[in-house]
Amino acid sequence: MFNMQTTFKEYRIAIFIVALGVLIGFPAMAHHSGVAYFDLEVEIIQHDAIVVEYVLVNPHGRLTYKFNDEAGVQQEWTGELASSNNLRRLGLGGAILKPGDKLKTVTGSPARSGTNFMRLSRVDFENGDVAQLVGANAGITRSGE
Repeated sequence: MFNMQTTFKEYRIAIFIVALGVLIGFPAMAHHSGVAYFDLEVEIIQHDAIVVEYVLVNPHGRLTYKFNDEAGVQQEWTGELASSNNLRRLGLGGAILKPGDKLKTVTGSPARSGTNFMRLSRVDFENGDVAQLVGANAGITRSGE
């Protein structure tokens, strides 16, 4: 038979669990909002870069590289990547980029802070390989494919 007291107790527990999930989810959403940190409406492409450091760490991997800007002044930038687990799944594990490696282009969205920091979206290697870092087609495409 229908027990009104048990039903209300289960209802309160369900509301508590949903509320807890929402409260826990908000900080995670805020952290993963790229719009807060990067101008995703702008795409910059930097040419002839040299890898300084490639680090697979959580929550985000990093690629630090240097290149000469249009005025010939050497710039050093750091790009934020996905987590180390996601990078490995995309075929971009530890040894794929080493200090001194040359990159044809590095593409991403600049930091809103105006620092030399960006959210990387694509890296074109000297050998023709392409690492697409965001979107549905994320992964590495080898030049012979």
